[in-house]
Amino acid sequence: MVSKWKVLLLGLAAMLLLVGLVACGDDEETASDNDTEDTTEDTTEDTGAGEDEGTEEPAEELEEVEIRFSWWGDTGRNDMYNEIVDRFEDKYPHITVQREFGGWGDYWDRLATQIAGGNAPDVVSMHQFYVSDYARRGALLQLDDLVNSGELDLSDFPDSAIDSGRLDGDLFMVAKGITMPGWAYNTAQFDALGVDYPDLNWTWDDFVAKVIELNDALDSDSHWGVQDMSGGQLQPNFRYFLRQSGKDLFNESGELAFDTEDVIAWWTMWDELRQAGAIPDAATGNEFEGAPLEGNMFVTGRTALVQIPANQIYLYQQQFDEGEIQMVRIPHIDGGSNGEYIEGAYLSITERSDHHEEAALFIDFFVNAKEAIELFKVEQGPPAGVEAAEFVMDLIDPAQARAVEFIQTAVPYGEPAPYAPTGVNEVEQAFSDNADAIAFGQKSVEQAAEDFMNAARSIIQ
Repeated sequence: MVSKWKVLLLGLAAMLLLVGLVACGDDEETASDNDTEDTTEDTTEDTGAGEDEGTEEPAEELEEVEIRFSWWGDTGRNDMYNEIVDRFEDKYPHITVQREFGGWGDYWDRLATQIAGGNAPDVVSMHQFYVSDYARRGALLQLDDLVNSGELDLSDFPDSAIDSGRLDGDLFMVAKGITMPGWAYNTAQFDALGVDYPDLNWTWDDFVAKVIELNDALDSDSHWGVQDMSGGQLQPNFRYFLRQSGKDLFNESGELAFDTEDVIAWWTMWDELRQAGAIPDAATGNEFEGAPLEGNMFVTGRTALVQIPANQIYLYQQQFDEGEIQMVRIPHIDGGSNGEYIEGAYLSITERSDHHEEAALFIDFFVNAKEAIELFKVEQGPPAGVEAAEFVMDLIDPAQARAVEFIQTAVPYGEPAPYAPTGVNEVEQAFSDNADAIAFGQKSVEQAAEDFMNAARSIIQ
């Protein structure tokens, strides 16, 4: 009998083929060498025809090479990725992989510095929101030649999965997995507080009411309904908010596609929660910024909601002895458009790497080899390869199955979204700085919004 989890993954695969894996390939937006063991069984037989035993030529000794691989993640992902790298080194002992990793924010800060200094790793983890900034600056290698030569084998990837890594028609990323973001909660905590679970299709008004209800139920100066998510990253929350109003962060020409009034509306909502004491003060928020998963505000019980990508459900579930980590969509504007666009995690090769072939071999192993896939499972969403997705069906646990189920539920809401233009990192920093200025009482919402828009317009020209 086919298990529910298999049905979920098969259903997701079919759905992705219908709607496109990511909301931007050439026109849309949103983790191989042929010797690599992929997810198909090797049926080649060595008959030894025409050879006498003991007369084989000695194997050619391969030149020893060292490459660097960089990724973001928490402690659990770091352990998993290190084991995947260990297995790669076992399979290809002539290649040594130096590993570099850190939290999400630290990762992008470090990568920007490395790219600017000309000393970036050979293989880097990449994201749809940032790829254009790096690719259009000439920092990433165009991968089509490696795919066409067979050194990077994407023959098991649907076209939509391959195209999700394209920018302006050129391939710069290879998908490890796809996911959808949302708000997560622990059923045990809600039950203990006597608060009803949020609805899958809640609105921003519902969100504000729920945060205040949770905060009142917690009844503590050191516990809050939710963490302050007014700043930090432009996406997914603020971007979803804009898209639900029929706008976006950027248009297809790379220009800003929202107004000062939109920023004021977003920050006003969060400032009202701040004034109600339903989100942490700025100093406390900064204290926990960049905290590892096991020490963040949600896991330590200081907040009752957390915004995460669905693939992290199982990581959060591991932190709790009671209850289930469940997930709902990011709130929408009542009567507005859908905000969703499909997201993913990717691998890229840097242009200045001296080891393009070895880097391609590593990516090929990561996305195709069973030794890697049985560890990765759905770490950053279901694998992009068809056979890889089928292979993990019997390996996932209930929490991972819930992630797949949520992704399957949210994918149909996804609509195209433009890639971010060059300079998006600076725009995001200006957004974060001005949100912090409001939180610390240094600027009014209106002044911060005006300052941010002026900064963003000067960056995106």
